[in-house]
Amino acid sequence: MADNPKKKGRDRELVSEQEHEVAYLMRTAKVTRQKALEAIREAGPNRDNVMAYVQSK
Repeated sequence: MADNPKKKGRDRELVSEQEHEVAYLMRTAKVTRQKALEAIREAGPNRDNVMAYVQSK
């Protein structure tokens, strides 16, 4: 993700291991920090893939 979290465009489709993105994933998917980081590492940077990975576990 870009350094500016308000930036729109392709960056909105991606997720990284930055703290605010991990916190958002934890909140929206209701998972622990460890599970959120595991999902990002295993599913790659695509937000849809990460959410699918979290829901499949």
